[in-house]
Amino acid sequence: MKNDLKPNWKNNLEVMKHLSLISQLGLTVVSSLLICFFLGYFLQTKLPGGIIWVAAGTILGVLTGGLAAFRLLKKTILEEDNEDE
Repeated sequence: MKNDLKPNWKNNLEVMKHLSLISQLGLTVVSSLLICFFLGYFLQTKLPGGIIWVAAGTILGVLTGGLAAFRLLKKTILEEDNEDE
């Protein structure tokens, strides 16, 4: 009966690992998007072209954030596969 009440630390570590990965993915995408958006906004104020710069910055932010998230996820999956072997 007492063994049922003991926390399973291995499962807790796995859950924390996955939560930190989700947080890293979210922060990577959001930070990349915001940096490129504000870069586009800055270019909009300094150069002619209007909203094109903000749109280009936003698209660039989505693409670079997605690519960075993909690379992070790929690296994490490969590391987990190496740990299993």
